[in-house]
Amino acid sequence: RQIALGWLFLISRTAAGFSLSPPPAKKFSSSAAFVISPSHHRHSYKAASLKSYNQMSTARSSSNSNVAEAAVMIDQLPTTKWADVFSQRNPNYSPQYLFPPLSSSSHKGSHGRIAILGGSNKYTGAPYYAAQAALNCGVDLGTVFCAEEASVPIKCYSPELMVQGVYSIEQFDALLVEEEALLQELEKYKHKNDLITVDTYDTSEDTTSTISLDKLLLKHDDSHNELIQNELLKNVDDAKKMDEIVHKLQKVKQLQESLQELQDRQMEIISKSTHEIVSMFPTLHALCVGPGLGRHPLVFKVVEQVLQRGMESNLTLILDADVLYMLSLGEYRELYKELLGYEGCVMTPNVMEMKRLPSPSSFGGESENRNIIVEKGHVDDISRGDFGMQCAEEGGLKRSGGIGDVLAGTMSAYMAWYTILNGGNTGSDLQGLKQQRAFAVWTACCTVKRATKLAFDNKRRAMSSRDVLGNICGVIAHMEDDIESY
Repeated sequence: RQIALGWLFLISRTAAGFSLSPPPAKKFSSSAAFVISPSHHRHSYKAASLKSYNQMSTARSSSNSNVAEAAVMIDQLPTTKWADVFSQRNPNYSPQYLFPPLSSSSHKGSHGRIAILGGSNKYTGAPYYAAQAALNCGVDLGTVFCAEEASVPIKCYSPELMVQGVYSIEQFDALLVEEEALLQELEKYKHKNDLITVDTYDTSEDTTSTISLDKLLLKHDDSHNELIQNELLKNVDDAKKMDEIVHKLQKVKQLQESLQELQDRQMEIISKSTHEIVSMFPTLHALCVGPGLGRHPLVFKVVEQVLQRGMESNLTLILDADVLYMLSLGEYRELYKELLGYEGCVMTPNVMEMKRLPSPSSFGGESENRNIIVEKGHVDDISRGDFGMQCAEEGGLKRSGGIGDVLAGTMSAYMAWYTILNGGNTGSDLQGLKQQRAFAVWTACCTVKRATKLAFDNKRRAMSSRDVLGNICGVIAHMEDDIESY
């Protein structure tokens, strides 16, 4: 009877699809299989998380060859939820290299130093949400570069953030008003209704010519225009008309000189603001640009210089919100093209922002686009050239203002950790590192969706982005427990 019962048990196990062989030994490598453990909700850190950076670097180098040999295309093993990471054998993703290990030898800044460039007189919450999200993920230091009008409110939101006003919207507004007044006055003198009619003599026939003031304007070191002006004045018989022409010419020249002086002053202020931000680059692991930035034209000039210097410094850049609107403008089309080819750039557009941006394919083949684009939505689409994956993790049913900023800050934290664990090698051509970087971006999306789900389950319709912030640390702790278990 016991033998019969034993055979029945074995037959039922086999029919259910279970293997009789013992499970393989667990290995801590990028090619290991991961399975969700019933105890994945523990809140303690195991000794494995206390490995030194040197130990992790050694493990990473030894596993790179395995990753290259066993690389699998995403469409063959689609990873759409966090649980998929542990139920699939995808060697392209290494969860153990997502988070810098905690150690007693760590110092302030070991786990990330990020900055947010954003915040205006109208929008002060967005940069706070982004920077605080990064702190709640676990980075050590968060800085906010913003308009002076936004600095005091943001400081009041959180004592943990370092907030620095780097330009004044009031000052920028005054410069634009002054520039507009000069342009309007200049246009008044050059308008078609102010054309001057003079009689000129030609050997063949007498003619009457209508000459606009722009053609009479003296340019620097332009002797040809000066000769034209003198010749025309010689043919003006009416002394009063001649005085009028001379007066208008002098006035226009004066206005142009004033306009040039004003524009030089604008560039000086813009360069000063840029320098205050760029001087911090050596201390940063990642810079997020856009939350609460606003759409001031002179602020865009500051951002343009900052992004150019960021690419020159090989700094990881996360671009969100208003900076994506800026890149959709024609005058910044070349900058957008450069950013598409920059390995260290992550863009996070929503549906409307994605529609405004020119298609990356319009600048060449998809394979030439080296940055990562995260199109946010019910399912987040992550693409890098012709490589792509999706985050279909379940989120909350309420879309509160500020969740996009929370994602931008969370993305900044994961990109800072990627920089730390990979030695800042954002320009590497190793396929494994490229896919690991996309995997880190994907994990940031999973983190925010999971935190949103927890916040919504707790607050329902009353959920706000502040509730999402409060759940990020718990989500990451669970993720680390999942990893440490295997």
